[in-house]
Amino acid sequence: MKKFKFARYDVLRLLGFTPIATVQDKELWDHFLTPQVKALIGPITKLGEPQLLETVKGLFPGHDASNLNQHELYAGKKDFVRFPYVSTLHLTEHGAFVIDRDAVKVKVEAWVGDVLSGKGEMIFLAALKDRRFDGTRRANDSGLLQYTYEDPKYHRRLHDELQTVEISIYSFVPGSSIYETTKNADLEKFFRKPFLFINKPERFKELFDYAWHKTNRAPGQFAAPIKDVSKRVLEGFEHVARSKGYDAIESATSHYHVALWFKSRGYRFTYKCDVETMDQFADGIKRVREEQAAKGIKLTRQQESWICVVQSLRPVELIPEGLYLNGPLWPQDNVTPPLLWMNTPLTEKAAALVSEPIDHCATKR
Repeated sequence: MKKFKFARYDVLRLLGFTPIATVQDKELWDHFLTPQVKALIGPITKLGEPQLLETVKGLFPGHDASNLNQHELYAGKKDFVRFPYVSTLHLTEHGAFVIDRDAVKVKVEAWVGDVLSGKGEMIFLAALKDRRFDGTRRANDSGLLQYTYEDPKYHRRLHDELQTVEISIYSFVPGSSIYETTKNADLEKFFRKPFLFINKPERFKELFDYAWHKTNRAPGQFAAPIKDVSKRVLEGFEHVARSKGYDAIESATSHYHVALWFKSRGYRFTYKCDVETMDQFADGIKRVREEQAAKGIKLTRQQESWICVVQSLRPVELIPEGLYLNGPLWPQDNVTPPLLWMNTPLTEKAAALVSEPIDHCATKR
């Protein structure tokens, strides 16, 4: 009889289970939430029990999953997810602390108000997502995603030998949303995703003028940010990622001010073409800043980001006088697949393997 030897293989890896899924609730409370976020929601008053969910509909109004891969279940219904996820709702003195997990992502939300009766407001969202399946259809199987990650060009991994996680951070001062103060749904939508209005140039120009002249908020800031989040949150993310054995953290950077913030915290641009694009924007914005200063006007950081957004407006004659930069376009619109990737190494291995920007482009269409 012929002798044979059974092969050994990593079943958990084949099933898609990743280290980030093992982060415990206490680690997330300690390292994701900043002091101001904790002060707004108050101390935990009732610990929740983890619930296994398979529906797009979550635990309460506004707490939802997604079905980006159009998975069908139970006679073709599409309000179910490809793989179940675990949700835990901890009630706090002023709201709730909510944790969602599946095999590749952990997401934390902080809410104020009575969430169970639909009267809550989300003030903080933070997540880490394992990137090992990005660039393939399997990436979209997670029900905790807001965007697809299947494109092999735009969503390729940092390096085949590195395990990385993508960071997501959002914070909102309660009651400060654009809609709350203006009752203008279009304006809030424009702040959330300004590039959605590019195919309506006249409306884009109208909303841009309002944002430029009548607010001090940057694109993406449909509500005022919580002050200490930008100062303190990255340290906690890095602690958690290191503890789970990841080599690097990556971000898909939405706007110019966000890219500068990540850069100031030690993140670098993943691709060479993005370094060149950012240099073009920096040079153009410097010129605008000097021209505005000559008129006695100080350009704000928020306006710098709006200058980057308005470069996509066509025809270029609609771009306000003095703001056209003659060439560069903002790489990420949060509508189409291209993303502006940045990264920070956590290990010597990552620092050595990605020591220079990669000569590939995940933003040029």
